[in-house]
Amino acid sequence: MSTSVTRRTTRTRQAATKRAPQKRAEETRELLLDAGIELFSSLGFEGVSVRTIESTAGVQRGLVAYHFDTKEAFWRQVVDRVFTRLADRNARTFEVIKDLPLDERLQPFVATFVRFSAEVPQLNRLMVQEGKMASWRMDYIVDTHVSKTLAEAREIFGIEVDAHGYYLMVGAGAFVFSVEHECKKLFGIDPMSDDFVNDHAQMVAGLIAGRQN
Repeated sequence: MSTSVTRRTTRTRQAATKRAPQKRAEETRELLLDAGIELFSSLGFEGVSVRTIESTAGVQRGLVAYHFDTKEAFWRQVVDRVFTRLADRNARTFEVIKDLPLDERLQPFVATFVRFSAEVPQLNRLMVQEGKMASWRMDYIVDTHVSKTLAEAREIFGIEVDAHGYYLMVGAGAFVFSVEHECKKLFGIDPMSDDFVNDHAQMVAGLIAGRQN
């Protein structure tokens, strides 16, 4: 084997060796964040211990502190992650609807929110957990994420989003997915099924759009 080939092989092996721990670290972070949103949305911040997070994620003790420093910092990362997913989805929707007439933009946006709420019911559950009392966590959610989303909505729809409209959309659009087992028991319907989600998205979008007319 030539010297140049040997050097390239050595560099490739070194790069692979370096990537392996990085990949494991990324996988560990993802496991912890997945466990975090599930636990925080179900039990609230105070009801979840760091050890429970690590146990649920199936990782070694001490890794929350290693990757995120504190429980508070970890909570912020969990919240940022789920709201970033929503923001990315909204951005794609805004790009599609931006050239539509103002009165045709609202329904696709509401439908997107309903479908996201079905995919990530933990978001609404988290908001219910944190919205029950004043705290630094509620301040963080509103100041960092929700206020920004409302400002973007006001700009693209050309309307003032008031409290009634906001909670009509959130309540009608997300609540059923937060209580899926109640829906199954009461109506024998799986609210997470594609048919239900699509029907619900259209119904809620029509309700909210009708309020603006």
